[in-house]
Amino acid sequence: MSIRQLNASYVPEEDRVMLRFTTDTQEEYRLWLTRAVVGTLLDQTQALAVKALEQQGNVHQAKEVAQFKQQALQQSATYTQFEGAARFPLGAEPVLVRTVQAQFRENSSVLVLALARGQNLTLTLSEDLVGKLQLLLQKMSSAARWALGSPEAVYPSAPAQVAGKASEPADSPDTSTPPKVLH
Repeated sequence: MSIRQLNASYVPEEDRVMLRFTTDTQEEYRLWLTRAVVGTLLDQTQALAVKALEQQGNVHQAKEVAQFKQQALQQSATYTQFEGAARFPLGAEPVLVRTVQAQFRENSSVLVLALARGQNLTLTLSEDLVGKLQLLLQKMSSAARWALGSPEAVYPSAPAQVAGKASEPADSPDTSTPPKVLH
């Protein structure tokens, strides 16, 4: 499955983040992420970014280069309109993600999401998509005021404002303005 768009919004009534993504095959997945899962994802996406650079031979500077790349992404990412899909393989209602496991395999990052229904959803992510997911989750943590993996905590010299192709945080479930997306 190839991810085409990412979208996330913080839902205060649930105290959760709804992560949505679409694929190149016109499928949409909707997932609930708790504070703990968002924190785990932030930690693991940072580790994946470092591991990818280590595999490219940058063992000694991998962490610094990963931080620099994430800062560059924060400054250069642009937002677009999220385009939903007509097919929902997991159903139209969001499914709770219980745990996350990240692995680096054969020059790609793999996230295995254990769902509440006893299923696993495996996502293979490019280095760019790992960075964009991390950026999106940082915005959601900030919107939720969870103080998880904020740019200041993860990358001390990063700017507080994040601009990019990530979903704008939803402080309220206002549906009058369509959500924006991270490509």
